[in-house]
Amino acid sequence: MKTLFNLVSVLFVALFISNTAFADIRLFELHRQKVLAKREQALLKKKTGITLRGLETTELKSYTFDQKLDHSDANDTRTFKQRYFINTELAKDVTTSPVLLYICGEAECNPNKSILSHAKELGASVVYVEHRYYGKSMPTTNLTAENLKYLSTAQALEDLKAIQIYLQKEKNFKGKWVVLGGSYAGSLAAYYRLKNPDLVVGALSSSGPVMAKENFEEYDLHVSKVVGEQCGAKMKQVVKEVEALFDSPEKLLEVKKKFRGEALTDNVDFMYLIADMGALAVQYGYKNRFCELLDSENPLQGYAKFTIEIFDSWGMTALDMSAAGALDPNVDSSDNMRQWFYQSCTEYGYWQNAYHDEKISVRSTLINADYHRNICIRLYGLDTSGNEKYVNETYYAPLLDAGRASNIFYTNGSTDPWLNLSIAPENKNDSNTATVTFTMEGAAHCDDLGNNSLSDVKKGRQMFVELAKKWLANSSFEN
Repeated sequence: MKTLFNLVSVLFVALFISNTAFADIRLFELHRQKVLAKREQALLKKKTGITLRGLETTELKSYTFDQKLDHSDANDTRTFKQRYFINTELAKDVTTSPVLLYICGEAECNPNKSILSHAKELGASVVYVEHRYYGKSMPTTNLTAENLKYLSTAQALEDLKAIQIYLQKEKNFKGKWVVLGGSYAGSLAAYYRLKNPDLVVGALSSSGPVMAKENFEEYDLHVSKVVGEQCGAKMKQVVKEVEALFDSPEKLLEVKKKFRGEALTDNVDFMYLIADMGALAVQYGYKNRFCELLDSENPLQGYAKFTIEIFDSWGMTALDMSAAGALDPNVDSSDNMRQWFYQSCTEYGYWQNAYHDEKISVRSTLINADYHRNICIRLYGLDTSGNEKYVNETYYAPLLDAGRASNIFYTNGSTDPWLNLSIAPENKNDSNTATVTFTMEGAAHCDDLGNNSLSDVKKGRQMFVELAKKWLANSSFEN
């Protein structure tokens, strides 16, 4: 019989759909998208009687665009098929109505139906664009390091620009455009508005960690604060208990089996699985269930039980959650994990290292800069762990300048660890008077890109609509 947690977790997540969320929990998010694409309407209607307020739509037809492989080389004529979707059902006039450009991010593109409420209020068409190298928009036949060199933020932004210009001309979408995205795609939305103010009048960056950081130890710090002292102490107890078994392979294997983690032969990979499951509980709003299990029985047993519940609910395995699962460069074996690790190694870092103060940290100290650098070597032969300086000089710093960046709305959930890398009052970096920030109390990662019923989430969604109306009305933007 399904546990109450399984039912509640499915209903909870089904009430909100972000596009993606990267962390070392990225595979949870990717599986979540696939499951939700199938369950969303049917589950809500069956269990709660709720529908998406009359916004049910037919399945969208996918299109492909012959996208340039390398935008940086004018002489390179190679192209690949990039997938996109169009929904014009709520547009008042397809030719002149606004267009919401939704970036699908680092996962297969499953058109987000939740944002159709925005389209309805704005009378807008919606265009969903799948990111290169993710989903079915695969430029190369395999994912070797040599082939992945065309996977970058700069290339992705040029992709968006090329598709938008094409649709404006060939589909006659002459209205004003607003760009949206969540998590990594939220960062792309902010960057796209920054780089192309002549193409889009504004942007929604939902839970977008727009600042790159290789040593993202604040993630661990945030998890520690959210779970609280009592739950955090039990997390630390589990970490120490497992680490103490490193010299006893047979006993350690028995523990791995409790987590269905016996496929993880690298012990630090297993410690990362443990850390990820605790972080997942915080990032996606399962903290109460997680801490309840650690408190109600042996903490190790409770930790393992929570892990199995997540695996069972979302059809995942321990290998899915590990760098070990991203070793194979075969496209058919990829679930987008290998691609995102590449972007981590070459651009963003975002490595969730153990916090430097062991009294606070709730993850193994073996999860550190050396471990993550070794991941880049293991997977791609790259002795690097990101390019923080370049990303921040090129994309993040200009966002703080009102003379360079305007009409961007940054939303974040107060419980989301990725808040630390966004633009928000809590980070004391929201000084740009031409952009707007809002932290949704009690909300998790990308909650406003769905139908979460928290009052602050509803407020954030309505704030976006009002800002979009203002951008559309006041901008002198013309095609």
